[in-house]
Amino acid sequence: GLFKVERKAVASTQADATPTAAPGVGTIRIGAKTFTEQYILADLIARRLNAAGIKTDKSEGLGSGTGFDALADDNINIFVDYSGTIYANYMKREDIQPAWFVQNAAAGWLATMHDIHAMGSLGFENAYALAMTRQRAEELGIKTIADLAKHADELSIAGDYEFFGRPEWYKLRDAYGLNFNEKIPMDSTLMYEAVYQGKVDVITAFSSDGRIAAYDLVVLKDPRHAFPPYDAMLLLSPDISDNPAVIDALQPLVGGIPLKLMQQANQRVDVDGQPRRRRRRGWMNKSGSSHG
Repeated sequence: GLFKVERKAVASTQADATPTAAPGVGTIRIGAKTFTEQYILADLIARRLNAAGIKTDKSEGLGSGTGFDALADDNINIFVDYSGTIYANYMKREDIQPAWFVQNAAAGWLATMHDIHAMGSLGFENAYALAMTRQRAEELGIKTIADLAKHADELSIAGDYEFFGRPEWYKLRDAYGLNFNEKIPMDSTLMYEAVYQGKVDVITAFSSDGRIAAYDLVVLKDPRHAFPPYDAMLLLSPDISDNPAVIDALQPLVGGIPLKLMQQANQRVDVDGQPRRRRRRGWMNKSGSSHG
């Protein structure tokens, strides 16, 4: 698993009498969007590169579009983006396809149009999903987004600042005929607490967020597949797209982070209130046995 690989990499670097900087690699800038998962992943990527003798710095708090443009322009070198975001927002694709297709189409488009190298999925999906408290969903008999549509005109929905302007929202709204009484843009870190406290009825949750379980929220099924898949993809900018030292250092992360592990890491920060950096060290150094 991830931890065993991590320990081996760090141990082998420490075992070298004189760990030298990787040849021909300057400082690598890692970009991150505005939420916990992205900060955790940026820390993890930096740690792997540092263990391989590669210097890093971070550019955090980027919007989706800003981060993508920065990557294409080599203003940042590494970015984690999600297959459905690339497919729906940048490629403007509206067709419904399976996860493998969306990921391959996104990788091909990134390479052809932007010289961006998609190394692969990190092993988990962070999908948009509509969520409610279990109690409210059961009270109204709502299990799917189609069920929700029947009650939407009496209900309020909160989404992150980008959501109601994204093509995914228009597609979801049109697929189910959703007409909410109130749409409230909100900082994504506050949405879970808001629905838990009954301030809103529904939120646009992220499937890898640890607060879904912590607040006992129900994720509504999407029978019409209005949301695309959102595999977390590791992307390299044109300048470092074929840099062997960078690729070798990051390769173990591809397929190396299962969803449950990402949810736990997010939960430690967002629910348990552990400082991100202290928690990151605990996460990275934890024995691999419980996760395989």
